[in-house]
Formats: sequence, structure tokens, C-alpha cells
Amino acid sequence: MKKIAIIGSGSWGVALATHLSRCGNLIKIWSFSEEEKRLINEEKRCKFLPNLTLPENIECSTDFKEVIENSEFILHVTPSKFTRETFKQYKQYVGDKPVIICSKGFEKDTLKTLDEVILDELPTAKIGVLSGPSHAEEVSIAIPTVLVIASKHDEILSLIQDTFMCTDMRIYTSKDVKGVELRRSIKKYYSILCWSSSWNRLRRQYICSTNNKGIRRINKARCGTWRTKGYFLWIKWIRRFNCYLFK
Repeated sequence: MKKIAIIGSGSWGVALATHLSRCGNLIKIWSFSEEEKRLINEEKRCKFLPNLTLPENIECSTDFKEVIENSEFILHVTPSKFTRETFKQYKQYVGDKPVIICSKGFEKDTLKTLDEVILDELPTAKIGVLSGPSHAEEVSIAIPTVLVIASKHDEILSLIQDTFMCTDMRIYTSKDVKGVELRRSIKKYYSILCWSSSWNRLRRQYICSTNNKGIRRINKARCGTWRTKGYFLWIKWIRRFNCYLFK
């Protein structure tokens, strides 16, 4: 049994809390909202997952110290636009606890990935990145799910795999933190692509435009040594032949 801190009381944070509590862990969730705290603690409900009844071993607080103190690791699950500001408020309590980023996206003004944002604020932080494909409503009701944990630290890979793995969840490991960050940040474009392909009349136009949009997003994010390592050399060729591929 582990004590786990979750920063963020949205649907994904609560879904992860529910899964981990079913595995026998003690969970404390941080929320900025007193109303969400009351719903979780008193009614065992989450307004974002209305059909879910939360287990008894999940608690919620609006106090960072109370949530993080004595925990073994931290799951950061706030929206990307609030990542830096939220982390600034609790970084003093992190110590040597691993911080597992469960949010997706880039910082709007800098286009930095979220692991870079955390390391900007606390260079000594031990970072992990958790990514799907997954849906909060499915994880919360124990529908089988596959996730990947990426980190440069072997002990974090083992810790997260051992903690999350059970009959309804499989965890794969990777050391490609940047690759996992980028993939999860642009995957929504390809989700739209798959969904829109069912529109017969507009199928080709949607596939081409959405594919290019996703590729442009990756290209926009490139910086520094990624380019010299050849991570994005293939992009211009995909964009060039995109319309031909989907004829």
C-alpha cells in the first residue's frame, strides 16, 4: 500500500485516483475548489464523472502540504496552461519525491513541453511522464487500459509500473520522455482525424487537412538539438505527399 498525492481534481485526476485506490493505495487529491473538496469527501462524487462513486480511501484537500506530505510520489494532473503556476505553489514540498506528469500539451507562450516547465522551476526534480491512449470515464470503471510511463530514472519506471499494473491496466516503460510528451500533445488531432473519417462526403478533405494540422503542430514544436538529431526530417516529405496518400 502506497500513499499517493494527486494534484488536480478533474476527470483524469479522479479517474487515476479511483484506479489506484482499487489497487489498495491511499490517495489524497489536491483541488483549488472548496466545492469539489466537499463533493469528494462528503458525497464521494466527482462532478466530471457523475456516474462514479468514489472509494473510501480517497480524500481531497485544498492544502498542498497536507496532500503531498508523507506521499511516495506525486501525480501532476492540471491543465497545461496552469502547470507552471500550480507547480510554483507546491514545489517547496516536493523534496526527492518523483513528479509524474499526467497532463498533455505545451506551455502556450514558450512552446515548452511540460517536463521542461517543471525542470525550469525545480531543476533537481525527478520527472516521469504518463500517457495513454486512455479515457477517464473508462479508467474510472475499470475498462482495460494500456498506458506508458517514460522517465530517465529506472527507479521511477519500476515504481509506476508496479503501482499501476493490475488486471485492468497494463503499463509499458520507455526512456524517450520527449517522444512521449510530443505524441500525447498532438494525438488529439489524429483522434479528430479518425472520427471525421466517418463523414463520407468530407472524408478526404478532413483527413488531409487534419493530418497536415497535426504535422504542423509537431514541426512548430521543434527546437535545439532535436533538429540536428533528425527527429523532424521526415515531416516535409509527409506533408508533401499527404494529399496523394489519401486520394
